[in-house]
Amino acid sequence: MKTNLSREMQNYKSIEAYSHITFDDVMNKITQEVGELIEANLNWDNEEMYKEAWDVIVNILSVCEELGIDINETDEKTEINSTKLAILLWKFNSKVQALRNRYSRENVTVEEVQTVTTLLVKEVLNYSDPNTDITQIIKNNTTKFWERKDLYKPQIDLHDYIEGFEWFPKPWINFKDIWPILKSKEALNYAVNEMKIHCKDAEVIGWLDARWFIFWSLVAKELGIPFVMLRKKWKLPWDTNQVSYWLEYWKDTLEIQKWKIEKWQKVALIDDLLATGWTIKAAIDLVESLGWVIDNLSFAIALDEKGLKDLESRKKLENYKINSLVSYE
Repeated sequence: MKTNLSREMQNYKSIEAYSHITFDDVMNKITQEVGELIEANLNWDNEEMYKEAWDVIVNILSVCEELGIDINETDEKTEINSTKLAILLWKFNSKVQALRNRYSRENVTVEEVQTVTTLLVKEVLNYSDPNTDITQIIKNNTTKFWERKDLYKPQIDLHDYIEGFEWFPKPWINFKDIWPILKSKEALNYAVNEMKIHCKDAEVIGWLDARWFIFWSLVAKELGIPFVMLRKKWKLPWDTNQVSYWLEYWKDTLEIQKWKIEKWQKVALIDDLLATGWTIKAAIDLVESLGWVIDNLSFAIALDEKGLKDLESRKKLENYKINSLVSYE
């Protein structure tokens, strides 16, 4: 995609991420909108036809942005041909899905997808307002999407999926149990998608021991980036780097395997709970000692009572970007 289009699409993609819109959602929407576009044309409803054409074009460009595909911009208009449009849509769907899915009889290249996508966009532009170029189409749809973004986003409060157990595992501890999130497909998908937003700029994800390993493997898979585990001593085989740190009344050790990941990569550190901050600070020291850069600190649950936030250990985190799915004040 050309630089100017890509720049505009970044704004649009950020709203998609906020609203938890998936790649498959976009592909399904393209098919639906092409049908509505053809219907509007048959009904001589130019206003509706222009609107649907814009929606189709922006969603196609969203797919291109996701796949890293460039298309050639064109202002050339030809005669409207609904049959040709339907055939190009079928070819587009077929080749995109073949490119993404190994379980396909087609051996499709990126270049083939690029060619059919360019032809499809060119055909859809025949149905669009001739006085509006692609860049303006993206800007218009971004404004419209922004106004509706909360209508698409699932309305889930993760507080409703976390149970508290007082005096567990020892006195004065109020344990936050995340099992209800695991039992709910909707809550689990919501948590994973929210964490994807927090970690979208990271190149590596680092997990801290241990409850949320099962969650964040899904985040890494969705983002298509590697992850490493940071665990307590004696939990990891092979050569490790380690750092020791003090908790309230005892000393603990955190280890990481000596993975051969390039220095200066951006790492998102993820932990299930932010309380005193000692453990995450140890993880920061360990990761930074290996030459990686902390992109952000992400937590499932943050205990943000004033007494905890005033601790010296929490103040050591103030220079880092911190996100949490759930906060208790």
